[in-house]
Amino acid sequence: MANSAVNDDSKASPSLELANITSHTDDRDQTDGLDDAYLHASTSTKVYRGVLFQMILFGALSFVGPAMSDAISNLGGGGLSTPYLGNLANSLDYAASCLIALFGGPLINKFGIKWSCMIAAVTMPLTGSSYYVSAKYSVDWYLLFSKLLGGFTSAFLYVAETTAMLSYPKQDDRGFYLGIWSAMRSSGSVMGGAINFSTNYSKSSEGGIAWSTYLIFVGFECTGVIWTFLLSPTQRVRRRDGSKIAMSSSISWKQEFAALFKHLQRRKTWLLFLPAFYSFFYGGTMGTYLSLHFSVRARALSSLIIPSVTIPIVIAYGKLLDLSRWSQPKRAWVAFALWAIPQAACFIWIGIEYSRFGAATLGLDYEQDSGRWAVAYVPYLIIFVTGYWTQLCLYWILGTFSTDIGSSSRTGGLFRAFETAGQAVSYAINSTSKADPIIPFYVNFAILIITVPCMVLLIRMVPETPYSTDIDAGNAVVIKGIPAKDQK
Repeated sequence: MANSAVNDDSKASPSLELANITSHTDDRDQTDGLDDAYLHASTSTKVYRGVLFQMILFGALSFVGPAMSDAISNLGGGGLSTPYLGNLANSLDYAASCLIALFGGPLINKFGIKWSCMIAAVTMPLTGSSYYVSAKYSVDWYLLFSKLLGGFTSAFLYVAETTAMLSYPKQDDRGFYLGIWSAMRSSGSVMGGAINFSTNYSKSSEGGIAWSTYLIFVGFECTGVIWTFLLSPTQRVRRRDGSKIAMSSSISWKQEFAALFKHLQRRKTWLLFLPAFYSFFYGGTMGTYLSLHFSVRARALSSLIIPSVTIPIVIAYGKLLDLSRWSQPKRAWVAFALWAIPQAACFIWIGIEYSRFGAATLGLDYEQDSGRWAVAYVPYLIIFVTGYWTQLCLYWILGTFSTDIGSSSRTGGLFRAFETAGQAVSYAINSTSKADPIIPFYVNFAILIITVPCMVLLIRMVPETPYSTDIDAGNAVVIKGIPAKDQK
């Protein structure tokens, strides 16, 4: 359908001939040419400057930063005795991230990907240390302050890595690299889950985890600056064939914000809002579900199981996205169905479980209540694992629209702003002990339902070839494969 729309628009477009000339099917055409010096460089140089090594470094940053934070969150309420303070802290974190990510495009374009990551890396240890102080000394203000500050700085990493994911890989390799990045992030959660379980496996009741657990997380978080130093500046990154990353010329701050405003007016930007808002919304609602109804060691085991299952699944999903024998729109439809259908089924499943729980706070344990635990836990597991598919699907779809750094940074910034806004709302509505936990759950399910038509319309716009220039800055022409009505 997208292709027919393109053909109809092309017939009416005076730029048809120019569109045909500028349509790209080979990423080498999207750059200033091949870098002969890179092609004749030593193997170590090729590896160090290559896209794969950059993706590994981004994965390492996610390993010691967001993954460690996720491992703590996967305990339900940050592993504290009740979920409400942890949910409030996470709400502040994501609200701050949303504010910075909204302007992430101009910020990343000015600071660069490498130094934007450094801003995030220096504050990573605040997360583990603040939970430690809260758990051991009951000093709650430090947890709230550190999560707020960390939210501002982590947004730089969120937007920087998203920009790299959208622009560094070649078009038909993007799914693989997204899978590598997501797997490395999940491997960090595996490590975190192993730490959680090894220090809490004996606690079969509800309550908080051992406070010493957080010190191990701090140690990993302190290594973030090392991985950031190893990143190459974008202009020095090369693909396997020696091609450079598509980059537009530098523009002023005023032009950057004008381009961001133009990007905000595009139809696909607002179709993206609800899917991005929904993508990690389950963190608050499912975290509360886990915290209130499962034992400490069951929660610790969960933080190990989820990433262990996720790693092979996201790599396989990434390979699916790279199946070149299928058209890009077909791949987008299949990718969407693979996460939307299981999640809808599991929301219904958990709704039934909530009706059985009633107002009771349980402590289901995998040894003492093995059958009941499994029935209540499996839908939670499926939602979390397919949640990573939701992210990869959206990243991949966005990457089909543009490969230019400038345009990709704006897309990435707005995507992460919408995503973190969803997380902020999710944790906020789960941060009070007086609220009925099933109400946020119903809100989460309702957002999934209204996300579906947005995804349908967004996928119908997926082109066969992306822009290779910064369309928001006004230096691009119509590219064949993208509806002309979305370029205006």
